[in-house]
Amino acid sequence: MRKTLLLCAAALLLAAPMAGKASAEDLRGRIAISGKIGVSNPAESEVDTVNGRMVVSTDAGLTGGIGFLFGIDDNVAMEMEVSRTTFDASSFGDADVTDVSIGAQYRFPGRQHVVPYVGAGIDVLINDLDKKYTNTTVGAHVSGGLDCFMNRQVALNLEVKGVEAFKADVDGPNGTGKFDPSALSFTVGARFFFN
Repeated sequence: MRKTLLLCAAALLLAAPMAGKASAEDLRGRIAISGKIGVSNPAESEVDTVNGRMVVSTDAGLTGGIGFLFGIDDNVAMEMEVSRTTFDASSFGDADVTDVSIGAQYRFPGRQHVVPYVGAGIDVLINDLDKKYTNTTVGAHVSGGLDCFMNRQVALNLEVKGVEAFKADVDGPNGTGKFDPSALSFTVGARFFFN
């Protein structure tokens, strides 16, 4: 999985110089949809046992999502995104986290084909664990990435996003605990601009 992600990132960076006359200079008023896929490294959680609290280890999982971007001015954009991450959380079983986020990006000026950006926002995390009840939590994210414009309408995207969230209470037939939906994800994808 890591090799695939690294190969996709390398292809994205190598494709940037071949972008021809692509331009990213006029973001104001532009609307884009985006799709992405990647890997997520989730935080560890905790479960209550007769001997106290035990750490629940997690495995890296697959994440994917769709988003909407609106250019407020030449360097600031608003972004809304819905993503879903699936991973194994040992004694909690399979975990699915749906992240509904809204935030802003600052897109650095002066680049024609490759546009680096940083972003931040708030998240609502809908947590789903096998045969266990858990609640929805809120959190915040920071992100950074690159948009590599192939032409005026299409940009390939590479992004790192970290989400820090409140822990969710877990109740199930095997006891209670705290599920942490926080994660660090690495994704590749594309943005399609309509105007």
